[in-house]
Amino acid sequence: MKAKEISRRAFTTRGSGLVSGMLAASALSPSFASLQEGKVLDGHMHLESYGTYWEGLEDEIIEHYNYAGIDRGVVFTAWTPSRESNNRTLAAHKKHPDRFIPFGHIRTEDPDWENELERIGKLGWKGIKLHQNEISRGPDLEEKTHLVVKTAADCGVHIILIHLEDVDMVSRLAGELQQVNWIIPHMGSYKTSDEMKSYCDLAKQRANVYLDTSGAQYHRFGQQFEWAGVEKIIFASDGFWFNPYVEKAKIEILQLPTPFRTPKLTNRELGMILGGNLARILQM
Repeated sequence: MKAKEISRRAFTTRGSGLVSGMLAASALSPSFASLQEGKVLDGHMHLESYGTYWEGLEDEIIEHYNYAGIDRGVVFTAWTPSRESNNRTLAAHKKHPDRFIPFGHIRTEDPDWENELERIGKLGWKGIKLHQNEISRGPDLEEKTHLVVKTAADCGVHIILIHLEDVDMVSRLAGELQQVNWIIPHMGSYKTSDEMKSYCDLAKQRANVYLDTSGAQYHRFGQQFEWAGVEKIIFASDGFWFNPYVEKAKIEILQLPTPFRTPKLTNRELGMILGGNLARILQM
């Protein structure tokens, strides 16, 4: 079957009676309309698939966003040299300026990484995407991460989306560099629930630490959102590898009962997670 591009407005008005095919609108309170007036923002979208890019990928993302009812997304390129990454993100943003929110990217192995951070700041981009394996695979990971983030902050970049699998290290860095907001993907960890609980507790304790939902074990989301507080949770897909429609539905179904008996998300809480929290950080 040929996939059809469906706009968010068209999807809402075509009488499906569903929110992204999952929630019966008639079962929601009248304040549901106010949620629809807010923007749905994806906090984590790659302009490649583990470093592999093909012509027209950015247009395919827009097709997925239209189908899923996602208004805008934070986009970046990873796993390629710093300059190449940021050039691709810049080109994609110029092509779709109303749909993409550009974040920069650097690898410390590239000799021009500091110049790239300065360039990102001059472009007015508000954040960068970092991965621990692109910073250091050695014992100096914390020192180098501190250097990169401090340099980014000095360049006017104050949102750090970073994959860092050490909750104690994140806690120390977030405490030392409180001028930036730290967003930790995958609710902190792909791994055990105990590790996720530690990241949730950290987000609860530190005002500048947030968690994104991409690729995480969604059957525990209800508990995790209670641990961290819904004001610290950011919807994210980690596309193009993960599917934006599916990742968004994983949040929306929390307005239904869960086996962990956690309270259903209210419309206000759903709106905060799907876009309000990120919009606040981005100062949109």
